[in-house]
Amino acid sequence: MSIKNQRILDIPGVINFRDLGGYQTQDTRTVRWGKVYRSAQLDRMTDQGVKDMAALGIKTVIDLRFSDETKRYPTLLDAVPDADILTWHNEFDGDTAEKSQAIKRSWQQSLDSNDPAQVREAMRINYPKKLYSHQAIYKTMLMRLIDEQTPLVFHCAAGKDRTGVAAALILSLLGVSDQVIIEDYLITQEATENLLKSFHAGGATGPQGNSDFQHKLASYPRALVQPVFDADVSYIKTLMTYISEQYGGFNQYALDVLGFDSSHIERLRNRLLV
Repeated sequence: MSIKNQRILDIPGVINFRDLGGYQTQDTRTVRWGKVYRSAQLDRMTDQGVKDMAALGIKTVIDLRFSDETKRYPTLLDAVPDADILTWHNEFDGDTAEKSQAIKRSWQQSLDSNDPAQVREAMRINYPKKLYSHQAIYKTMLMRLIDEQTPLVFHCAAGKDRTGVAAALILSLLGVSDQVIIEDYLITQEATENLLKSFHAGGATGPQGNSDFQHKLASYPRALVQPVFDADVSYIKTLMTYISEQYGGFNQYALDVLGFDSSHIERLRNRLLV
């Protein structure tokens, strides 16, 4: 497998594995290749996939999933033998279990409506909420990039929602335009085109009878859960509009919510831009 300057990497058993390198910033610099990757979960690689992933030399894995997801679908350690694996539930500042349940209840209510439009609306309005539910792990992710603990891969289940917000945060802090960030997000629609058919839910596979959140999604009619698997442009645009209206951009969000100062952002850019 060639891993040089390639947007979508073909790692057998992994979907939606992408390099954030190559994007040009508004000051005409370029994001370094081979430093930051985004992905779906890393639990079902083939033997070749494990070898290909190990060849990337990942130093940090940022796992944005719920605790039950990480337990049922753990990252294959042979694929990232030298990496620190940091999870949302370990980094969360507060009552993680209750927060997880609150998020899941909001999903359940939209699904119980039996109305795809309500599910799509729940998806859309949940994007800005991730800026707060995941703020501790997002801060940790950025500090790892600043401290050059790279290559780094961040992922959730399908590499779309929690991961999409994280990618927007990184790219925006680096100075990439909103339009390019939206275009990067929409690559997911192609990369996960057959996700609903190929996986039980959210990029996961597992024994029949699993009762976790991902598996439950697959028990609903396809039309009802389709919005969960779509990379709908309205989702990412809702995030971008929210961050603009509330903070004037991701830079101010990083200052106000993550506790950064301007030197953190400058160091991030120095590490990841050429």
